[in-house]
Amino acid sequence: MEERAQHCLSRLLDNSALKQQELPIHRLYFTARRVLFVFFATGIFCLCMGIILILSARSTQEIEINYTRICANCAKLRENASNFDKECTCSIPFYLSGKMMVGEIQETRLTLH
Repeated sequence: MEERAQHCLSRLLDNSALKQQELPIHRLYFTARRVLFVFFATGIFCLCMGIILILSARSTQEIEINYTRICANCAKLRENASNFDKECTCSIPFYLSGKMMVGEIQETRLTLH
């Protein structure tokens, strides 16, 4: 029995400062004041970002171009799988009315392949 006790003691860690040192533990201390500050700061940040997005979306222009009839020959060409290597170009001119915020674009061409 004494041999068993010696054997168990030999498996214990050495009582040295290196092996039994206590490292500082970093813990977050949540107080009501900190939590409310982070909550309201996040809310104000999201509100500002939302206002910026809404204001930038106001200046967006949308153009709808129907190219079904104009580019019908390209659609017929693609119906046959053997025409995969043949090129088909469809060009539709369109114009933007009004001025753009970044530069002026007077004529733009849309090219579909």
